[in-house]
Amino acid sequence: MRKKKILVLFVIAILCAISYGVYIWNKPARDVVKEAGIKVTAIEIFDTYTKDEVAADKLYLNKAIEVTGVVSDIKKNQEGKTVIYLQSDDPVFGINCTFKEEPGAIDKGSTVTFKGICTGLLSDVIINQGVLVK
Repeated sequence: MRKKKILVLFVIAILCAISYGVYIWNKPARDVVKEAGIKVTAIEIFDTYTKDEVAADKLYLNKAIEVTGVVSDIKKNQEGKTVIYLQSDDPVFGINCTFKEEPGAIDKGSTVTFKGICTGLLSDVIINQGVLVK
């Protein structure tokens, strides 16, 4: 009798896990274009992360942010997507944004504003799903 109850609970747990997995798999992707972004400059967000990463995560992590800054470099990643680097007060590190679609012609030294999802600090502040605002 006790083995039967344990087996039933185990089967229910497996079904719940499968249901949750199907839900997550079919969950629509975030559309950063439709989200209102937290407006911040590249220098402000980088300074916030370098001073207190935990506090910065509370403000920005997994949120749509709209960042304005000066382009220091433009590259393509392994997937062929455009990655733009914005300057900060640090001579080596700054803001790294991977665009989900080609942003068009952007020149080094120009000031741009883009919106994307902040995923935290890994030497640079990382932003994904970027879209050019201006």
